[in-house]
Amino acid sequence: MRKILSFLAAVILPLAAIGQDKDPLDAIRRDPWKSGTVFYMYDHGIPAQAKAPAGYKSFYISHYGRHGARNHSSSSDFDKIFRLFTTARQRGLLTERGEEFLKIYEPLYPKLRNCGGDLTPEGAEQQYKIAHNMYRAHRHIFSRGARIDAVSTTVPRCILTMTAFGDQLLRENPRLQISLQASNSTMAFTNPFSLYNPDVQPTDEGYNNKNAWWQKDSQKMFDEKLDPAAVFSPLIKDLSLLDEISTPRKLEDALFAIAVSAQCNSLIDRRLLEFIPIEEICRLYECHNFRFFASKGPDTLYQKGRQWAFVWRTMQDILDKADSDLQTGEYAARLRFGHDIIVMSLFVLLDIDGYNKPVGSLDEVSGAFRSYEYPMSLNTQFVFYKNRKGDVLVRLLYNERDIALPIPDCGTPYFYRWQDFRQYALGRIEKAKQIIATTQAPPKKQ
Repeated sequence: MRKILSFLAAVILPLAAIGQDKDPLDAIRRDPWKSGTVFYMYDHGIPAQAKAPAGYKSFYISHYGRHGARNHSSSSDFDKIFRLFTTARQRGLLTERGEEFLKIYEPLYPKLRNCGGDLTPEGAEQQYKIAHNMYRAHRHIFSRGARIDAVSTTVPRCILTMTAFGDQLLRENPRLQISLQASNSTMAFTNPFSLYNPDVQPTDEGYNNKNAWWQKDSQKMFDEKLDPAAVFSPLIKDLSLLDEISTPRKLEDALFAIAVSAQCNSLIDRRLLEFIPIEEICRLYECHNFRFFASKGPDTLYQKGRQWAFVWRTMQDILDKADSDLQTGEYAARLRFGHDIIVMSLFVLLDIDGYNKPVGSLDEVSGAFRSYEYPMSLNTQFVFYKNRKGDVLVRLLYNERDIALPIPDCGTPYFYRWQDFRQYALGRIEKAKQIIATTQAPPKKQ
């Protein structure tokens, strides 16, 4: 009986890594770092994983990973907060609590200036760990002079992420043959939301697109939910100063982004988050979580799935490369490095773990979509297995944990017949193509 319970724990617990929080705001109150949405840092401690069926052995890996931990993307936000608090000090407007904030932030600013979006040492370390874990779990795949193909978007943090991953694999086995590429020629599938994807129109491009149908409701949510005075009144005596620097809401958002990104960079003092009241932190999370949902999640309120549908090119590349490599045996692994929004949309495309479930109103978004489940260095690994007969199975690891695919397994949890999954994925790709063909890009905002 004890053995049975241990097996069930090994199989069931990894799936709980996604969608386990009944109330995400309660989860944030327990762990405020989750409020950072995609800044969240996941634990690389690997739980027990399901064992492959008898006679099957892994032989090939197809991967898509997000870049490692980075700084907050906007360097101008670092500047605004520095200017706000130093100006307040010059005018004698800092409270005692505000002086405490500036004492922490002032020595950090020179280290962060002009470093917006940069990969941090912690981000590189994440990739070393993931590559190490992949190698140790499938050492036989990476034997002798196995060939590995790695591609990245052209964003520097993604290129450095790919390089860190490759460096670790070479430390594990210097005889590996690893090719690295960062080129606009691969952007259609490494970042299918870019204009290198012929499906994408100029007003479709990117994550925070000012033309997007949902932007008006997003701005309304920020305006109605947030209370910048709750953050700045304990720090600055005269809040009219905020309007001189920027707007109160933008400054609140800048301070929050810098504070939650402390978990991604040991140079940033983690105490900065303590200057924001916890309930305001929860409201900030709700606003940013909505933006990810509407932009790249299972939104049917605004875009009828048009945005997530662009990711069909990423899934098609995974299928095409697998078809070729399974036939030729030329490559042991295909590694792709890009961004969180691609994996968000990939989960919707494949209907993984209910992430294709639409919501009926804005009030349902927070409970249905949790953007902190797409953390820094998130990664997907399609691991292929075969037996002596040549029968091929595939499993999906999400952040190095087993997760179920929405098709019948082969009789062993988390393992699926490759042809079954391939057929399913092709059907979902056709649905995505149909969505793109029957929807329109938003009009250009005047």
